[in-house]
Amino acid sequence: MTLYAMNLSRRSIFLFVATLLALVPRISQAQIQKDTTHWNDEDLYVEDKGAPSFFSVGGGIMGAYFKPDFSTFNPNVAVPFTKQTYREQVWMVGGQGFVTLPWVKNLRVGGMAYSGVSTDCGCGTDTVTDPHTGANATVNRFMDYEIGYGAMTIDYVLPLRTGRFHIVPGVALGFGSVNIFARQAANRLNFTLDDFNGSSLYTTHTYTSHFFLYMPQLQFEWAPLGYMMFRLTAAYQGTSMGAWSVDRNVELGNTDPLTGINGSGIVGSLGVFVGIFQ
Repeated sequence: MTLYAMNLSRRSIFLFVATLLALVPRISQAQIQKDTTHWNDEDLYVEDKGAPSFFSVGGGIMGAYFKPDFSTFNPNVAVPFTKQTYREQVWMVGGQGFVTLPWVKNLRVGGMAYSGVSTDCGCGTDTVTDPHTGANATVNRFMDYEIGYGAMTIDYVLPLRTGRFHIVPGVALGFGSVNIFARQAANRLNFTLDDFNGSSLYTTHTYTSHFFLYMPQLQFEWAPLGYMMFRLTAAYQGTSMGAWSVDRNVELGNTDPLTGINGSGIVGSLGVFVGIFQ
């Protein structure tokens, strides 16, 4: 009986020890609390996807309002010739094509062309002496201010997360010319080539100065569809003028009355383009 009791006691001790050893790892794991600080910190961060990039290739038409400086043109040319003052406005029409460079992020290059004419009056009359008869003759005088140019455009699409609306600063660099067209004529009774025999009643001249164009601009573009884009632009059209000539490169002597006439001024334009805009 004593021996049985001793065996039972030993067996009980053995089972107790085995059970205890089996529970130790679980107890140890329960006592060690999981450190979730690292994972909680990560939840506070948003994945950085980097600055957005844009791709566009397309072309379209543009209409612009140009406000030139006529402070020299009006008193020195327009008023003496037509007896009228021209308003400082030129409506221009143009076109542009462009493509985003694949190896420079958000940089876009292209080409553009604009032209416009200011014909504010064209109805001035004056009395001159007919060189053939010596009598007074009434003549009609017409004048307009013309400007046109072609340029390369360099734009940078700001990497802003604004959906289909983009802000695009840029600059246009190119060459163009300002033309002043002046015509004097009298009513004709019949067809004749005598107009080319030195009569001052029938005279037409075009005065021209070429310029270098520099135009910083800020463009606001909206592409509601992947193939259509609308643009609103505000710009300053700066021109560095060259020498004046008349009738296709005939040299002029004193051009002081033309000094100060240029193609500079504020420009606002609207455009619609088709292409790929992403």
